[in-house]
Amino acid sequence: MILQRSEAFYGRAEVREGRPALRLVEDAHYLMRVPQLDKVPVIFDAARRMVPESLDHHSGDRTPTWQTTTWPDHQGPVTDAAPDGTYLYVGAIHPHYGHFVINTLGRFWPLLDVDERGLRPTLLCHGPGPDADWSGTPFIPEILGRLGLSVMDLTTFGRPVRIPSLLVPQAALQQDDYAFPVMAELCREIGRGYYAPEEVDADPQPVYLSKTRLTGGVRRFSNEEAVTDVLEREGVRIVHPELLSFPEQVRLFARHRVILGANGSAFHTLLFAPPGRRVITLADRLKLSATYRLIDLITGTQAHYYYPVGTSSHTGAGFTVNFVLREPETVAAELLRKIARIDTLRESDLRADPGSWHLSPMIPPLPRRPGGLLERLRRALPGLG
Repeated sequence: MILQRSEAFYGRAEVREGRPALRLVEDAHYLMRVPQLDKVPVIFDAARRMVPESLDHHSGDRTPTWQTTTWPDHQGPVTDAAPDGTYLYVGAIHPHYGHFVINTLGRFWPLLDVDERGLRPTLLCHGPGPDADWSGTPFIPEILGRLGLSVMDLTTFGRPVRIPSLLVPQAALQQDDYAFPVMAELCREIGRGYYAPEEVDADPQPVYLSKTRLTGGVRRFSNEEAVTDVLEREGVRIVHPELLSFPEQVRLFARHRVILGANGSAFHTLLFAPPGRRVITLADRLKLSATYRLIDLITGTQAHYYYPVGTSSHTGAGFTVNFVLREPETVAAELLRKIARIDTLRESDLRADPGSWHLSPMIPPLPRRPGGLLERLRRALPGLG
Protein backbone atom coordinates (compact mmCIF):
# COMPACT_ATOMS: atom_id res chain seq x y z
CA MET A 1 0.00 0.00 0.00
CA ILE A 2 1.62 3.22 -1.17
CA LEU A 3 -0.99 5.63 0.23
CA GLN A 4 -1.76 5.30 3.93
CA ARG A 5 -5.04 6.83 4.97
CA SER A 6 -4.84 9.09 8.00
CA GLU A 7 -7.46 10.95 9.98
CA ALA A 8 -5.09 12.14 12.69
CA PHE A 9 -4.56 15.84 13.40
CA TYR A 10 -2.42 17.81 15.83
CA GLY A 11 -4.12 20.49 17.90
CA ARG A 12 -7.86 20.51 18.48
CA ALA A 13 -10.84 20.51 16.12
CA GLU A 14 -13.72 21.78 18.25
CA VAL A 15 -16.81 23.17 16.52
CA ARG A 16 -18.56 25.51 18.95
CA GLU A 17 -22.23 26.40 18.95
CA GLY A 18 -23.71 29.87 18.73
CA ARG A 19 -21.82 33.04 17.94
CA PRO A 20 -18.32 34.05 19.08
CA ALA A 21 -18.04 36.65 21.83
CA LEU A 22 -18.12 40.36 20.98
CA ARG A 23 -16.57 42.51 23.69
CA LEU A 24 -16.94 46.28 24.05
CA VAL A 25 -13.73 47.81 25.43
CA GLU A 26 -13.85 51.41 26.57
CA ASP A 27 -10.60 53.35 26.42
CA ALA A 28 -8.77 50.51 24.66
CA HIS A 29 -5.02 50.73 24.06
CA TYR A 30 -3.70 50.02 20.59
CA LEU A 31 0.04 49.27 20.56
CA MET A 32 2.27 48.68 17.56
CA ARG A 33 4.25 45.61 18.61
CA VAL A 34 4.92 43.97 21.93
CA PRO A 35 8.36 42.30 22.04
CA GLN A 36 7.44 39.67 24.62
CA LEU A 37 4.44 38.72 22.47
CA ASP A 38 6.79 37.77 19.62
CA LYS A 39 5.37 40.44 17.29
CA VAL A 40 1.78 39.26 17.78
CA PRO A 41 -0.42 42.37 17.99
CA VAL A 42 -3.04 42.53 20.73
CA ILE A 43 -5.32 45.07 22.38
CA PHE A 44 -5.08 46.19 26.02
CA ASP A 45 -7.88 47.63 28.12
CA ALA A 46 -7.84 50.78 30.28
CA ALA A 47 -6.38 48.78 33.19
CA ARG A 48 -3.50 47.68 30.92
CA ARG A 49 -4.74 44.09 30.78
CA MET A 50 -4.56 42.23 27.53
CA VAL A 51 -7.97 41.70 25.91
CA PRO A 52 -7.98 37.92 25.32
CA GLU A 53 -10.45 38.14 22.42
CA SER A 54 -7.84 40.13 20.47
CA LEU A 55 -5.17 37.43 20.63
CA ASP A 56 -4.52 35.18 17.66
CA HIS A 57 -3.16 31.86 18.87
CA HIS A 58 -2.98 28.16 18.13
CA SER A 59 -4.66 25.31 19.98
CA GLY A 60 -4.99 25.33 23.76
CA ASP A 61 -2.00 23.10 24.38
CA ARG A 62 0.15 25.43 22.25
CA THR A 63 -1.13 28.75 23.62
CA PRO A 64 1.95 30.73 24.76
CA THR A 65 2.40 31.45 28.44
CA TRP A 66 2.71 35.18 27.76
CA GLN A 67 -1.04 35.25 27.20
CA THR A 68 -1.36 36.64 30.75
CA THR A 69 0.99 39.59 30.08
CA THR A 70 -0.59 42.74 31.47
CA TRP A 71 1.60 45.43 29.91
CA PRO A 72 4.94 45.53 28.10
CA ASP A 73 7.70 46.82 30.38
CA HIS A 74 9.05 49.30 27.83
CA GLN A 75 5.68 50.93 27.12
CA GLY A 76 4.82 54.12 28.98
CA PRO A 77 1.35 55.66 29.19
CA VAL A 78 -0.53 56.08 25.91
CA THR A 79 -1.57 59.71 25.58
CA ASP A 80 -2.67 60.06 21.96
CA ALA A 81 -6.36 59.40 21.30
CA ALA A 82 -7.92 58.16 18.07
CA PRO A 83 -10.73 60.17 16.47
CA ASP A 84 -14.13 59.67 18.07
CA GLY A 85 -16.39 56.89 16.91
CA THR A 86 -16.93 53.18 17.37
CA TYR A 87 -14.19 50.92 16.05
CA LEU A 88 -14.25 47.21 15.21
CA TYR A 89 -10.93 45.40 15.68
CA VAL A 90 -10.21 43.02 12.79
CA GLY A 91 -6.73 41.96 13.90
CA ALA A 92 -3.58 41.73 11.80
CA ILE A 93 -3.91 41.95 8.02
CA HIS A 94 -1.87 38.98 6.84
CA PRO A 95 -0.51 39.28 3.28
CA HIS A 96 -0.36 35.49 2.82
CA TYR A 97 -3.59 34.03 1.38
CA GLY A 98 -3.89 31.12 3.78
CA HIS A 99 -3.16 33.22 6.86
CA PHE A 100 -5.49 35.99 5.72
CA VAL A 101 -8.34 33.49 5.46
CA ILE A 102 -7.56 31.66 8.70
CA ASN A 103 -6.06 34.38 10.92
CA THR A 104 -7.66 37.61 9.68
CA LEU A 105 -11.05 36.98 8.10
CA GLY A 106 -12.42 35.25 11.19
CA ARG A 107 -12.86 38.63 12.92
CA PHE A 108 -15.11 40.11 10.20
CA TRP A 109 -18.19 38.09 11.20
CA PRO A 110 -19.93 40.99 13.08
CA LEU A 111 -20.40 42.67 9.69
CA LEU A 112 -22.99 40.00 8.87
CA ASP A 113 -25.21 41.55 11.54
CA VAL A 114 -24.84 45.15 10.40
CA ASP A 115 -28.00 46.50 8.78
CA GLU A 116 -27.22 47.85 5.32
CA ARG A 117 -28.94 51.11 6.30
CA GLY A 118 -27.00 51.41 9.53
CA LEU A 119 -23.59 52.92 10.20
CA ARG A 120 -20.70 50.51 10.14
CA PRO A 121 -17.96 50.84 12.72
CA THR A 122 -14.48 51.94 11.67
CA LEU A 123 -12.35 48.86 10.95
CA LEU A 124 -9.19 48.97 13.08
CA CYS A 125 -6.32 46.66 12.16
CA HIS A 126 -2.65 46.00 12.61
CA GLY A 127 -0.62 45.85 9.43
CA PRO A 128 -0.79 47.59 6.05
CA GLY A 129 -2.95 50.67 5.88
CA PRO A 130 -5.08 51.94 3.01
CA ASP A 131 -2.07 53.58 1.33
CA ALA A 132 -0.14 50.29 1.06
CA ASP A 133 0.60 48.59 -2.25
CA TRP A 134 -2.04 45.84 -2.57
CA SER A 135 -1.00 44.67 -6.04
CA GLY A 136 0.75 41.60 -4.62
CA THR A 137 -2.31 40.57 -2.61
CA PRO A 138 -5.28 41.07 -4.97
CA PHE A 139 -7.41 38.62 -2.98
CA ILE A 140 -7.61 41.10 -0.08
CA PRO A 141 -9.40 43.95 -1.89
CA GLU A 142 -11.46 41.31 -3.75
CA ILE A 143 -12.70 39.69 -0.52
CA LEU A 144 -13.30 43.06 1.14
CA GLY A 145 -15.29 44.11 -1.91
CA ARG A 146 -17.64 41.16 -1.47
CA LEU A 147 -18.39 42.53 2.00
CA GLY A 148 -19.10 45.98 0.61
CA LEU A 149 -15.73 47.28 1.78
CA SER A 150 -12.48 48.47 0.28
CA VAL A 151 -8.93 48.78 1.59
CA MET A 152 -9.79 52.43 2.27
CA ASP A 153 -12.09 51.19 5.06
CA LEU A 154 -9.09 49.81 6.99
CA THR A 155 -7.65 52.05 9.69
CA THR A 156 -4.23 51.62 11.25
CA PHE A 157 -2.03 53.88 13.35
CA GLY A 158 1.72 54.28 13.22
CA ARG A 159 1.89 54.98 16.94
CA PRO A 160 0.25 53.77 20.17
CA VAL A 161 -3.21 55.33 20.60
CA ARG A 162 -6.21 55.10 22.89
CA ILE A 163 -9.47 54.01 21.24
CA PRO A 164 -12.50 55.51 23.06
CA SER A 165 -14.89 52.71 22.08
CA LEU A 166 -13.62 49.48 20.55
CA LEU A 167 -15.54 46.31 19.67
CA VAL A 168 -13.23 43.29 19.89
CA PRO A 169 -14.69 40.15 18.32
CA GLN A 170 -13.54 36.71 19.27
CA ALA A 171 -12.19 35.03 16.15
CA ALA A 172 -14.73 32.75 14.46
CA LEU A 173 -11.85 30.36 13.74
CA GLN A 174 -8.67 29.90 15.71
CA GLN A 175 -5.95 27.93 14.01
CA ASP A 176 -5.65 24.32 15.24
CA ASP A 177 -8.21 25.01 17.96
CA TYR A 178 -11.89 25.79 17.31
CA ALA A 179 -14.36 27.18 14.79
CA PHE A 180 -17.87 28.58 14.88
CA PRO A 181 -20.35 27.88 12.05
CA VAL A 182 -20.54 31.63 11.40
CA MET A 183 -17.06 31.37 9.84
CA ALA A 184 -18.50 29.24 7.06
CA GLU A 185 -21.54 31.51 6.86
CA LEU A 186 -19.32 34.56 6.37
CA CYS A 187 -17.16 32.89 3.73
CA ARG A 188 -20.11 31.47 1.80
CA GLU A 189 -21.58 34.97 1.69
CA ILE A 190 -18.31 36.13 0.13
CA GLY A 191 -18.10 33.27 -2.35
CA ARG A 192 -21.68 32.72 -3.49
CA GLY A 193 -21.55 35.47 -6.12
CA TYR A 194 -18.79 33.70 -8.06
CA TYR A 195 -20.91 30.78 -9.29
CA ALA A 196 -24.51 30.15 -10.28
CA PRO A 197 -26.54 27.53 -8.36
CA GLU A 198 -26.82 25.35 -11.46
CA GLU A 199 -23.02 25.23 -11.75
CA VAL A 200 -22.56 23.37 -8.47
CA ASP A 201 -21.14 19.89 -9.21
CA ALA A 202 -21.79 20.48 -12.92
CA ASP A 203 -18.39 19.22 -14.08
CA PRO A 204 -17.48 15.57 -13.36
CA GLN A 205 -13.84 16.07 -14.43
CA PRO A 206 -11.55 15.76 -11.38
CA VAL A 207 -9.12 18.64 -10.76
CA TYR A 208 -5.65 18.43 -9.24
CA LEU A 209 -4.24 21.57 -7.56
CA SER A 210 -0.56 21.51 -8.47
CA LYS A 211 2.43 23.25 -6.89
CA THR A 212 4.79 22.40 -9.75
CA ARG A 213 5.08 26.01 -10.96
CA LEU A 214 5.81 27.54 -7.57
CA THR A 215 9.36 28.83 -7.24
CA GLY A 216 9.35 29.09 -3.45
CA GLY A 217 7.28 28.43 -0.37
CA VAL A 218 7.03 26.35 2.76
CA ARG A 219 6.60 22.77 1.57
CA ARG A 220 6.04 20.80 -1.60
CA PHE A 221 6.52 17.39 -3.18
CA SER A 222 9.54 18.07 -5.36
CA ASN A 223 8.70 15.27 -7.84
CA GLU A 224 4.98 16.06 -7.96
CA GLU A 225 5.20 16.57 -11.73
CA ALA A 226 5.62 12.81 -12.17
CA VAL A 227 2.20 12.46 -10.51
CA THR A 228 0.48 15.20 -12.50
CA ASP A 229 1.82 13.82 -15.80
CA VAL A 230 0.06 10.51 -15.19
CA LEU A 231 -3.13 12.16 -13.95
CA GLU A 232 -3.29 14.51 -16.92
CA ARG A 233 -2.91 11.62 -19.39
CA GLU A 234 -5.89 9.96 -17.72
CA GLY A 235 -8.12 13.02 -18.05
CA VAL A 236 -7.62 14.82 -14.73
CA ARG A 237 -7.46 18.60 -15.11
CA ILE A 238 -4.21 20.05 -13.72
CA VAL A 239 -4.57 23.55 -12.26
CA HIS A 240 -2.01 25.92 -10.73
CA PRO A 241 -3.99 27.99 -8.17
CA GLU A 242 -1.49 30.85 -8.10
CA LEU A 243 -2.31 31.51 -11.78
CA LEU A 244 -6.04 31.87 -11.08
CA SER A 245 -7.84 34.83 -9.56
CA PHE A 246 -9.70 34.36 -6.30
CA PRO A 247 -13.13 34.27 -8.05
CA GLU A 248 -11.80 31.68 -10.51
CA GLN A 249 -10.60 29.47 -7.67
CA VAL A 250 -13.95 29.61 -5.87
CA ARG A 251 -15.83 28.77 -9.08
CA LEU A 252 -13.44 25.85 -9.69
CA PHE A 253 -14.25 24.38 -6.27
CA ALA A 254 -17.97 24.87 -6.91
CA ARG A 255 -18.12 23.34 -10.39
CA HIS A 256 -15.93 20.26 -10.06
CA ARG A 257 -17.10 17.23 -8.13
CA VAL A 258 -13.66 16.05 -6.99
CA ILE A 259 -10.64 18.19 -6.07
CA LEU A 260 -7.21 16.68 -5.44
CA GLY A 261 -3.83 18.06 -4.46
CA ALA A 262 -1.11 18.26 -1.83
CA ASN A 263 -2.08 19.84 1.50
CA GLY A 264 -1.71 23.61 1.56
CA SER A 265 -3.47 26.95 1.64
CA ALA A 266 -5.20 26.35 -1.69
CA PHE A 267 -7.65 24.10 0.14
CA HIS A 268 -8.73 26.97 2.41
CA THR A 269 -10.84 28.05 -0.58
CA LEU A 270 -13.26 25.31 0.49
CA LEU A 271 -14.66 27.86 2.94
CA PHE A 272 -15.98 30.01 0.07
CA ALA A 273 -17.37 27.15 -2.02
CA PRO A 274 -20.75 25.40 -1.67
CA PRO A 275 -20.87 22.89 1.21
CA GLY A 276 -20.29 19.20 0.63
CA ARG A 277 -17.18 19.28 -1.57
CA ARG A 278 -15.25 16.05 -2.21
CA VAL A 279 -11.49 16.29 -1.62
CA ILE A 280 -8.56 13.87 -1.86
CA THR A 281 -5.36 15.26 -0.34
CA LEU A 282 -1.76 14.08 -0.41
CA ALA A 283 -0.40 14.80 3.07
CA ASP A 284 3.28 15.31 3.70
CA ARG A 285 2.93 13.82 7.18
CA LEU A 286 0.66 11.37 8.99
CA LYS A 287 -0.68 14.08 11.30
CA LEU A 288 -2.01 17.26 9.74
CA SER A 289 -2.97 20.61 11.21
CA ALA A 290 -6.38 20.46 12.88
CA THR A 291 -7.28 23.56 10.87
CA TYR A 292 -7.95 21.29 7.88
CA ARG A 293 -10.36 19.24 9.98
CA LEU A 294 -12.09 22.38 11.27
CA ILE A 295 -12.68 23.57 7.71
CA ASP A 296 -14.00 20.13 6.72
CA LEU A 297 -16.42 20.07 9.63
CA ILE A 298 -17.96 23.52 9.19
CA THR A 299 -18.22 23.17 5.41
CA GLY A 300 -19.43 19.55 5.29
CA THR A 301 -16.45 18.63 3.13
CA GLN A 302 -15.87 14.92 2.48
CA ALA A 303 -12.10 14.97 2.81
CA HIS A 304 -9.72 12.03 2.45
CA TYR A 305 -6.08 12.45 3.52
CA TYR A 306 -3.30 10.11 2.44
CA TYR A 307 0.33 9.93 3.42
CA PRO A 308 2.60 8.48 0.70
CA VAL A 309 4.57 5.74 2.44
CA GLY A 310 8.33 6.06 2.09
CA THR A 311 8.35 9.82 1.56
CA SER A 312 11.74 11.44 2.25
CA SER A 313 12.64 15.12 2.57
CA HIS A 314 15.38 17.69 2.13
CA THR A 315 15.80 21.47 2.37
CA GLY A 316 16.64 24.06 -0.25
CA ALA A 317 15.47 25.06 -3.73
CA GLY A 318 13.44 27.94 -2.35
CA PHE A 319 11.28 25.81 -0.07
CA THR A 320 11.52 25.21 3.67
CA VAL A 321 11.01 21.47 3.10
CA ASN A 322 11.01 19.46 -0.12
CA PHE A 323 9.28 16.09 0.20
CA VAL A 324 10.17 13.35 -2.28
CA LEU A 325 7.67 10.67 -3.26
CA ARG A 326 9.21 7.23 -3.38
CA GLU A 327 6.97 5.96 -6.20
CA PRO A 328 5.20 8.95 -7.82
CA GLU A 329 3.69 6.96 -10.71
CA THR A 330 2.23 4.44 -8.26
CA VAL A 331 0.86 7.32 -6.19
CA ALA A 332 -0.88 8.65 -9.31
CA ALA A 333 -2.38 5.24 -10.09
CA GLU A 334 -3.68 4.97 -6.52
CA LEU A 335 -5.25 8.42 -6.76
CA LEU A 336 -7.08 7.42 -9.94
CA ARG A 337 -8.50 4.35 -8.22
CA LYS A 338 -9.62 6.46 -5.26
CA ILE A 339 -11.36 8.95 -7.55
CA ALA A 340 -13.39 6.11 -8.99
CA ARG A 341 -14.52 5.07 -5.47
CA ILE A 342 -15.12 8.59 -4.16
CA ASP A 343 -18.68 8.02 -2.95
CA THR A 344 -17.71 5.06 -0.76
CA LEU A 345 -14.01 5.80 -0.40
CA ARG A 346 -13.79 5.98 3.38
CA GLU A 347 -15.69 2.73 3.86
CA SER A 348 -13.62 0.87 1.26
CA ASP A 349 -10.37 2.19 2.76
CA LEU A 350 -11.30 0.98 6.22
CA ARG A 351 -12.37 -2.42 4.93
CA ALA A 352 -9.05 -2.80 3.12
CA ASP A 353 -6.97 -1.56 6.07
CA PRO A 354 -8.90 -1.33 9.36
CA GLY A 355 -5.75 -0.13 11.14
CA SER A 356 -5.63 3.03 9.03
CA TRP A 357 -8.35 4.68 11.10
CA HIS A 358 -6.46 7.09 13.39
CA LEU A 359 -9.45 9.34 14.02
CA SER A 360 -10.48 10.11 17.57
CA PRO A 361 -13.86 8.49 18.39
CA MET A 362 -15.14 11.86 19.57
CA ILE A 363 -15.22 13.15 15.97
CA PRO A 364 -18.13 11.69 14.00
CA PRO A 365 -17.50 9.95 10.67
CA LEU A 366 -17.99 11.95 7.51
CA PRO A 367 -21.49 11.49 6.03
CA ARG A 368 -22.08 9.48 2.90
CA ARG A 369 -23.69 11.23 -0.03
CA PRO A 370 -25.84 9.63 -2.72
CA GLY A 371 -24.03 9.03 -5.92
CA GLY A 372 -24.18 8.62 -9.61
CA LEU A 373 -20.72 10.17 -9.61
CA LEU A 374 -18.85 6.90 -10.10
CA GLU A 375 -20.38 6.10 -13.47
CA ARG A 376 -19.96 9.65 -14.72
CA LEU A 377 -16.30 9.59 -13.69
CA ARG A 378 -15.79 6.32 -15.54
CA ARG A 379 -17.35 7.76 -18.68
CA ALA A 380 -15.22 10.91 -18.39
CA LEU A 381 -12.04 8.96 -17.59
CA PRO A 382 -12.02 5.69 -19.59
CA GLY A 383 -8.62 4.82 -18.19
CA LEU A 384 -10.14 4.26 -14.75
CA GLY A 385 -11.75 0.97 -15.87
